[in-house]
Amino acid sequence: METTSLSTFIQKQITSGVSKEAIKEQLIAVGWSEEDVDGAYAEALVAVGVPVPEAGVRERHTRRASTLEIVLNFFSFILLGIVTTALGGLYFEIINTYFPDPLIDRHGVNGAGFSADTVHYAIAALIIGFPLYYVSVRLWFKKFRQDEGRVESRLTKWVTYLVLLAASVTIVGDLIALLFTFLQGELSARFFLKAITILVVSGMIFGFYYFERKKVQYHHEIPRKTFQLFGWALIGLVVVGVALGFAAAGSPTTERMRTFDERRASDLATLASCVSDYARQFERLPATLDELNRSTSYSYCASRRDPETGDAYEYRVVTPLEEISNTMFEGEFELCATFSLEGSAIAANTANYPTGTNSKWYEHAVGRACDTETVAVKQAAGTVSVSHPVTVPVP
Repeated sequence: METTSLSTFIQKQITSGVSKEAIKEQLIAVGWSEEDVDGAYAEALVAVGVPVPEAGVRERHTRRASTLEIVLNFFSFILLGIVTTALGGLYFEIINTYFPDPLIDRHGVNGAGFSADTVHYAIAALIIGFPLYYVSVRLWFKKFRQDEGRVESRLTKWVTYLVLLAASVTIVGDLIALLFTFLQGELSARFFLKAITILVVSGMIFGFYYFERKKVQYHHEIPRKTFQLFGWALIGLVVVGVALGFAAAGSPTTERMRTFDERRASDLATLASCVSDYARQFERLPATLDELNRSTSYSYCASRRDPETGDAYEYRVVTPLEEISNTMFEGEFELCATFSLEGSAIAANTANYPTGTNSKWYEHAVGRACDTETVAVKQAAGTVSVSHPVTVPVP
């Protein structure tokens, strides 16, 4: 049975008073697709005298978007969220690197507040998410370009308008914040660039889906060059962002070296704390790190080794515990490790950069680097220091 015969059959069913649901159930049961039934039903309605709009020539042969197309559209919106979030986060971190804020840069490290983890995650999200978004949008447009009578579902319309609403509200809020900051006299290059980033990304989303509505929903003739312009602009933003991201955060090899150095700095800080606690408990500095194994409280410290080579960290006693007052003793020890990068590279990648005495272990040059730690021990009443016995005069 051809489509015309299907339309004639449905027309007879309609005149007989059969409901649309019953007609669809019968036809789908014998193998007709829901899409064919909907199209033929519309033609039958016109044949029995149902009026159509003046511009209804196209609507007489309309086809609703299939479930696959609806899912594809929702998938593109999910990818849009991933891409825009990654793109904004990537450019924010790049701005943090090249335009440091003195109020945040407490340690004198250029790019303080910068996170290489965020940059690498954003790059990964763009490399995977952007091509998928590009393909899904092209497939969505292809369906409506090949069949101009096709109409989308109400659900996809509402979601698209929600995206337009979110983009427009973001643009207005960003412009208000930008003007307010300018009027307050606090407009810095860092804030201005971040505001421009939000404005550009939100503006591109609003502009693209504004023309998409005119093309898909209202069937206006929008030149393909218009959408291609948005596509090339987005590709340019992604490519430039990825390139600057790698320049700021380093290659995977550099990131691996930075991770090793961060582990080494953390190990040295932990070892320094363990040795100091050991000295306060036993009133002497351990001769070697292996001595920490003799106490179950510090055995976990002695097991710390270089994460890349597996070698033990260097340790030596610089000054044994010496009496500085009747109840106080003070000593000094040294810890060393071999680093691959300068300490500023670790600081730039560490979100919770340590402050106080522990921060010195993160400040080092490339290669073998050492630092000392001073430990003060308060002698308990009635005890004698093991390292410094008291000489009692004999009559």
